Amino acid sequence: MHDKNLRIAESPETPASSVLKQFSPERVLLPVLFGLVFVFFTVYHELTKNGQTLGDLLGRMEWTIGTVLWLLLGLLMMGVREFGYIWQLRILTDGKVGWWGCFEVIMLWNFFAAVSPSMVGGGAVAMFMLNREGISLGRSTAIVFTVLFFDQAFYISIPLLVSMVIPQREIFAPLELIPSEMLGTSVYNAFWTAWTGIALYVAFLVAALFVAPSLINWWLTKLLMLRFTHRWRAEGLHIANELLVASRDLRDRSTAWWFKAWLATALAWCGRYLVLNCVLAAFSDRKMELFDHVLVAGRQSVLWLVMTVSPTPGSAGIAELGFSWLFKDLVPAGLALSLAIIWRLISYYPHLILGIPIMTHWIKRVYGSDIRGRNVI
Repeated sequence: MHDKNLRIAESPETPASSVLKQFSPERVLLPVLFGLVFVFFTVYHELTKNGQTLGDLLGRMEWTIGTVLWLLLGLLMMGVREFGYIWQLRILTDGKVGWWGCFEVIMLWNFFAAVSPSMVGGGAVAMFMLNREGISLGRSTAIVFTVLFFDQAFYISIPLLVSMVIPQREIFAPLELIPSEMLGTSVYNAFWTAWTGIALYVAFLVAALFVAPSLINWWLTKLLMLRFTHRWRAEGLHIANELLVASRDLRDRSTAWWFKAWLATALAWCGRYLVLNCVLAAFSDRKMELFDHVLVAGRQSVLWLVMTVSPTPGSAGIAELGFSWLFKDLVPAGLALSLAIIWRLISYYPHLILGIPIMTHWIKRVYGSDIRGRNVI
């Protein structure tokens, strides 16, 4: 889940109908179709390059009781991930949104992230939904920024922790075999450069939300009033003001509140990461030890960064290719792409399948009827 940036599209003055239009099936089916087509051509290219068919790959996959149990555990970890985010949202709303409401918000937040480029995400939709669930606009803004802060802080901590026990060469070893300089040996420097950028981003959020919100707001306002920043002025000023509103909301939260929210985030991220571990363990031709599972976590950090900058909806195609590059040495030869598809069937496609019916139910519950396409707001 969740957005990788600060973009909040809606302001208090923007009509809610402009956000509601994003809930129309026509708006979401096109990116879903584009993503599926991109995946199809990616898989087709990889198979034809190796002179194989999809049937050949599926026929080579060995299905045992252990395989099934690992995949069931992967499904359970997917459920843990979703529960972690639902629990997190329940905490952040101070229990004002019920469990079912939190479930619908999280599932649709994930759905819109799945049908949008990863750098866009579904934060604006989530804020709109929270507002419709009875949470004030300022509180909804604070919740979205808090989730963003937790996610980014947890993400940057994983590579550091893994690097304490796993040599860097082990994490990036598969990519060094790729002929392209862009994807091969240079990826080490590219990854840590991007990681540094995200770490600075987190530091900025800490300063803007907790340390010196008024000062950050003042500097951002001054910066955005300069001539060369005029193109970003309106949106930038809106974000600066939203950060200030969020900081005021978060200022007096208790230590216990922060601990519970952080625990829920940790649960969600553990579930997110362990889905992939379970898929690899299901089909690996060797018993995966603790070292291997930690190594997989380190490589997932690289994969998530690649997915973050992907221009395709939900990182479709890019995620599958990245998986096949990074984990091919941990699975039987030639099966990496097949396992990538299984991983995505567990971790990505359920959001696409469940998104539209949940969206329809939420609209009917909140508005009393399906009012998409009607200018009634």
